[in-house]
Amino acid sequence: MRKLEKTITLRRGLGLAICMLIGTGILALPGLALDAGSAHEAILGWFLIALIAVPLIQICARLGLRFPSTAGLAGYAEEAAGPWGGYAVSYLVGGSFFFGLPAVALIGSEYMRQLFSLSELGAALFAVLLVTLMLISNLAGMRIISVINYTAMAVLFVLTGLLIAFNLDFFGSGLEVAGETISGGGNVDLKNVWTVAALLFWAFLGWENLSFSLGEIKDPEKNVPLLYWLSFALVTSIYILLALISTGASAAGVPLQGAAGLSGLVLFTPGGSLLIWLMVIVIAANACSWNFTASRMLYAGGRTGAFPGVFGKLSKRNIPVSSLVGLYVLSIFLILGTYLFKIPVSSMILLVNQNFIFLYAFIIIAYWKTETGWQKWVFSVLALLSLSFLVSGFTWKIIYPVFLIGFGYYRFLGRKSADKSATSRKELTVCEDAQDLSCLTRH
Repeated sequence: MRKLEKTITLRRGLGLAICMLIGTGILALPGLALDAGSAHEAILGWFLIALIAVPLIQICARLGLRFPSTAGLAGYAEEAAGPWGGYAVSYLVGGSFFFGLPAVALIGSEYMRQLFSLSELGAALFAVLLVTLMLISNLAGMRIISVINYTAMAVLFVLTGLLIAFNLDFFGSGLEVAGETISGGGNVDLKNVWTVAALLFWAFLGWENLSFSLGEIKDPEKNVPLLYWLSFALVTSIYILLALISTGASAAGVPLQGAAGLSGLVLFTPGGSLLIWLMVIVIAANACSWNFTASRMLYAGGRTGAFPGVFGKLSKRNIPVSSLVGLYVLSIFLILGTYLFKIPVSSMILLVNQNFIFLYAFIIIAYWKTETGWQKWVFSVLALLSLSFLVSGFTWKIIYPVFLIGFGYYRFLGRKSADKSATSRKELTVCEDAQDLSCLTRH
């Protein structure tokens, strides 16, 4: 059976990680945060989620170093809960990508809607175009994806630099808002802070998804920890900087609400419309990176039996084509569904974030069971406190991840029963071939 090769260097891995993390997060979340709360509540949510992420990144880095394979989160879950855990996590991740991939495309379409005043149908069709490009680029292979990621990183740094350079006046205002918030000033509703933080958890999704690609990392002992912490430091710095600028702009009366809210800062930046195009390029690269890791997740699940076996096959060019096509079809159905039923992007993001909170519970247990020393207790406790805060406001919506976990367990029992039946039939055949009646009696 063909296996994925170790073709991802530290540089390529950083490109993949940064594009996976920063595309839709940096462009959609500042506006969505200001939709969910006031300027004070938004900046408090940003600081809070950055702190919450620290123990989770440490745990992901340690597990990534200990278990560098395409099994990724499923492998961690097996360490945490036994063989059935891999099935449960496979369905949790699959259920997350089911909504996450079209959400990324829809965020890109929101920016195009701002640029061309598209109708709702036009925005949905552009999202379909984005997932089509996502499929084509991934079918082309890792070399093309790397080129896309490097290009997107260059565009991202230029775009971020321009937005920051020409909006520094708002940065000072943002610092004032942050100072007021920390000192207890401003009108802060803790329920709104929770909503903001729960939405912003999307900004820090990706490191755990990167686990599905770690089997392709060269020199994992050296590169895996570097990959996690370098990407975390860079991404968090950019997030906080733009959060302060967007908060300051909002406090000054600039309208920045919504998934394409950051486009409001373009008004104060030379190149206006061109910058929105650059934002779409970054989002497209982000979609490609998500699709890359999602296809690896389906491939790993197909090999273990969690998903149908067709997803566990590679093409002659070592590309999981069946997984990519399956994700493409599902993404189109979801995009059309959001158009028909008027489902907001923020609802899809919260649904994905909720699943990943449950995923991190498996990750924390796996870390606690495999780590030693004082770090085991410190990071496990801090991570559990973080997850407890994030899950507290979802109430009845946790039915979805609980269902996915239960269905994964059901699939595991079905596979276990099928394997047992196959073993019994094989033993019976051996006995009959040997014409050994005592053997038949024993079995």
